[in-house]
Amino acid sequence: MTVFEGNTVAAAIAAGLKQLHRTRDQVEVEVIAEAKKGFLGLGKHPAQVRLTVVPASAAPATTPTSATATAQQSVATESTTAPTMPRPTVQTPKSTPTRQAKTSQATTSAAKPATSKAKAVAKPASMAVTTGPVIADTDQSKPATTSKTKSVAADQSQTPRTPAEIAARQAANETAVRALCDYLLAVVKELGVTADLDVDFGNRYATLNFDTTKQGLLIGKHGRTINALQDLAQVYMNHHGASHVNVVLDVDDYRERRAATLKRLAESTAREVIATGKQVFLDPMPSFERKLIHAELANNHHVTTFSEGRDPHRAVVVAIRK
Repeated sequence: MTVFEGNTVAAAIAAGLKQLHRTRDQVEVEVIAEAKKGFLGLGKHPAQVRLTVVPASAAPATTPTSATATAQQSVATESTTAPTMPRPTVQTPKSTPTRQAKTSQATTSAAKPATSKAKAVAKPASMAVTTGPVIADTDQSKPATTSKTKSVAADQSQTPRTPAEIAARQAANETAVRALCDYLLAVVKELGVTADLDVDFGNRYATLNFDTTKQGLLIGKHGRTINALQDLAQVYMNHHGASHVNVVLDVDDYRERRAATLKRLAESTAREVIATGKQVFLDPMPSFERKLIHAELANNHHVTTFSEGRDPHRAVVVAIRK
């Protein structure tokens, strides 16, 4: 593992790849720190990344002898565990070579389907062997699915069924949203922003639009302030028993303008990747903005997208589709 520096995360990765004489798919990238410009030369430091060379792994070749032995073992296991039908026994004074040949042919023909069956079973096991770094969280797919299923089941068990239960939950959600509005207005007041809130509230969503003259201060650089407030608002709703309500904060139609900017960024990045043949790392984004990039380039037949890193430094990577 080696740490490299650069003016940006992408520059640090490029410097590391050049020094290690490796391509991007031969290393794992861990973002240690992003570059900071500082103020008047104070507090400035470059971006730092750690590159780990992934050792190449090859799937072991399956020899015909081992495949035959596996098939024979599978046949022996099936013959031991499977119930057998009783067959009548015929006593003959002497077995002829012709009868022995027929018995041998029958045994061979019976072993062939078992052998092919054993190969068919062994094939998915060989396909499970992968080489190179794992890009997505594939190792955690099953636990994630299980936890998601449990979460959905728990949510369904708490879903109100009678009109009285529906009205009670709606009233509780409205109370939580009103408390959230008071909380957010108190927070932005500490930031020196005086604002009002327009609320668009539904069964499973709440859109809160700030009305203020200090839009830039409330949005922050690249939307970091409004995104942080949105995360804080969602945590507040979760702690007040309204976790099923999705909260979106907006100011001066920033979300709509940001979505249009991300779409243009996705298209221009795709053109750059196609022209140069090199993958491009975008700046770290929250999950809902990364989803916009993925969705915009999902139908592009020339490039593919994936995410790397860990939040809050997780970023989208645009690469040539193979």
